[in-house]
Amino acid sequence: MLSLMNGRSYRLLLKKILDSNRVCHTNVQVCPPLVTKVACQPSKPAGDSGCGAVAQSGSDGSGSKGKHQITFKPYVAPCYKDHDAKNMGLKRPMSPHLTIYAPTMPAMTSILQRITGIIATFYACMLSAGTLFLSNGVESYVSMIQSLDLSRPMILLIKVLAGAPFAYHYFFGIRFCIWNSGRWLTLKDVNSSVKPLFIATAVSMFFFAIL
Repeated sequence: MLSLMNGRSYRLLLKKILDSNRVCHTNVQVCPPLVTKVACQPSKPAGDSGCGAVAQSGSDGSGSKGKHQITFKPYVAPCYKDHDAKNMGLKRPMSPHLTIYAPTMPAMTSILQRITGIIATFYACMLSAGTLFLSNGVESYVSMIQSLDLSRPMILLIKVLAGAPFAYHYFFGIRFCIWNSGRWLTLKDVNSSVKPLFIATAVSMFFFAIL
């Protein structure tokens, strides 16, 4: 019988054992206020010492020892190792990650969604900073670009490159919102939604470029 108990429960257990004429060999080690271990064996012939004598002698740290014994040792903190050193010591090197995986359409569109979001945020910050801190305002710099007398195809190309992040982030952001609502989460729906969104992005991008 192995148990963790308080002093009252321990005394009740010993009384019950003595009343049933059973003889126990115990080794009791106490870490106040808990008794950590009690070991009991079947009764032996008369003349052997009973539970009471053994328990009494064991309670003050003397007397015979039972077959179950607990040794208490002071806690020693383990040597600190960082994550990489511990994994290398266990022969568990870090996975090569992206270098071993083929690119997939969901992963690539998700990465582009984040890149275009950063570009769109940069545009917004530059426009607001120009409005606040440029002495002549944004309009004067637009007029300066127009005075460069760029060709029509070059202007169209600049507009397409500038508007592509906005268009892409807008339409694929709608797809992310649909995912958050619990729809289009199967792999078939994810892959089938890519083509229509790319078409919508291209159409809107060229539409605003020719304005």
